[in-house]
Amino acid sequence: MELIIIIGIGGVAGALTRFGVGQIVGRYYFMRFPLATFLINVTGSFLLGFSAAHISGLPTDHVIIERYGFQIGFLGAYTTHSTFAYESIRLVEDGEWKNFFAYIAGSAIVGVVCCGIGYVCGA
Repeated sequence: MELIIIIGIGGVAGALTRFGVGQIVGRYYFMRFPLATFLINVTGSFLLGFSAAHISGLPTDHVIIERYGFQIGFLGAYTTHSTFAYESIRLVEDGEWKNFFAYIAGSAIVGVVCCGIGYVCGA
């Protein structure tokens, strides 16, 4: 039961943060490229890499909040692959081929790079 509460609290915080980032980016960015989801996913990748490196040397009993509350709860709710997929399809439907390829390639490449940078920073 304790883990469910920890994950739930992290999930609520992640969902609200995701909503807030989307609102802020949407207020100032008016291009067709889905910048908010892109930023959310690459910052989430960085944070997961950082967190994974940070806890890798800690005893298991010291990582419950970071692993369950932050990695599973917060980052699980903050980042989203389903929105990425949907926005990619919308770009295709709208004939935005350059943005489509930039978005899918950029998200994959930048996401992996950010996760690696986060891992190095967290080590």
